[in-house]
Amino acid sequence: MVYYFIILIIALILESSSCSVAALNLSSSTINKKFTSLPISRREVTKSCILSPASLLLGTTMIHPIPAKADSLATKLSKRDPAALKNSVFNIPPSAQVYPSFMRGDWEVSLSFAGYIFPSKTIPKDKIMSNVNIPGFQKCSIASVADIGKEQIKYRMKISKETGLEDRRITLESSIDSHLGYKAIQDVLYDPIVNPNRISIDFVPNRTRNANRIELFCNARESELVRNPNTAGDNYGSSSSSLSIFVNSEYTRQVTFGLSQEFGIARQVVGNYAHFWTWREQPGGDLLTGNLLTAVYLDPQDALFFNEPSKPVAVYSHEIIANRMD
Repeated sequence: MVYYFIILIIALILESSSCSVAALNLSSSTINKKFTSLPISRREVTKSCILSPASLLLGTTMIHPIPAKADSLATKLSKRDPAALKNSVFNIPPSAQVYPSFMRGDWEVSLSFAGYIFPSKTIPKDKIMSNVNIPGFQKCSIASVADIGKEQIKYRMKISKETGLEDRRITLESSIDSHLGYKAIQDVLYDPIVNPNRISIDFVPNRTRNANRIELFCNARESELVRNPNTAGDNYGSSSSSLSIFVNSEYTRQVTFGLSQEFGIARQVVGNYAHFWTWREQPGGDLLTGNLLTAVYLDPQDALFFNEPSKPVAVYSHEIIANRMD
């Protein structure tokens, strides 16, 4: 662990002192819509469906940038710049995410794949796509989106009406099973009171090729509640017609254990990524819309890490529609 942080410190110093990298021009970036379901083709660029950079990074449900304080999470997301989604390191262990009142309850969530981008200006796309350990290139390498290229899945999300805490057991088990198309999860071990930053996921033995167990470690969280600029209301919260937008993020280090070719030795793969959710309250209180961005970072052990130590090398986008079940 000490070695891991030493590498990060050196890399961040080198990155901050470098002036040779040109600024990312999103208007000229190629945004791709669909992965195929075959593992080897998951890393190939598809040319059939193209999205605009703004659609990828904000989602089609976001019409205007969110008005918020400078350097806030909402402002960061409204920049439409993947370089703003930098990895978060050296943080105090975060507390559990508490959700606002309009999100509390039982939901059926529809998650639709919307596109992806390889935003790095320092690493060629072919080198990124040839790296099988990039989160998202193999099934189960991003736990909550176990099959990145799947066009649409539905899962259950339950948020306590009393505490505002999400039942991660239900969400993860439902999402992974839905992505993989079969009963894959045996148990999810999580206690937000004892330790909100570690989740253990046990798979049904020998059923899922890429994973027997997954350990998730959360390094940082951010969240912000703002007023929807497209709805009425003089002051925030003063009118029933004033609807809210909730944005939250979670930076994760995932360790995946699976079968290997060596007898008695488990295959172990480490991945680093962050989820950025946007949840938009809708009239009536029984519908949520929004989008999920997943930014993927290189691990310090990766040979190309010093070429891109903190900015994402891939960003995946999904559209969200959630219908209340209770």
